[in-house]
Amino acid sequence: MTSDEIQFWTMIGTWVASFGTIAAVITSLFFAYNQNKVKLRITVGHRQIVSSGTEGTPDYCIIKVVNLSNKPAKIESIGWQAGFWRSKTSMIQLFGIPGFDDIPKVLTEGQDATFAVPFRLNGGKDDWIIRFPKSVTETSSLNIHSLKLWVHIAQGQTFIAKPEKGLIDQLKRSLQS
Repeated sequence: MTSDEIQFWTMIGTWVASFGTIAAVITSLFFAYNQNKVKLRITVGHRQIVSSGTEGTPDYCIIKVVNLSNKPAKIESIGWQAGFWRSKTSMIQLFGIPGFDDIPKVLTEGQDATFAVPFRLNGGKDDWIIRFPKSVTETSSLNIHSLKLWVHIAQGQTFIAKPEKGLIDQLKRSLQS
């Protein structure tokens, strides 16, 4: 090997080592930044509750939140948003159904919480399934497809989830009737 070839391969080795060092620094910064973040998995959909002590199968909007991180998460509020940019509207959802979780709720690593909103409570026009879709479409002048659920935690993070198709279909049916 000539001295020019040795210098060339030395230069290539220096470049490869530099790229490796930069990649290691970026990877460690990424892990350090994301280590302190809470990760939640949120599902929201239409469910029917079947139990032996009740008659019929009542309909509910069920919100399930699972803490996927190793840090505790304190859920402070849950709500809905509809619309885009300037026409976006937000609404806070209230709970308090016996047998389900309520806010505030602290979730440790791997823990989950299930929040429920009954579709029908009194059987009138004040029921959630009748009142809620109307309030969404009246205030945002958009269709029900822009609806999203948000979960806000004490650490300052807000998580957004799209409702399942079954819940969207129920809300659309309620609007049409």
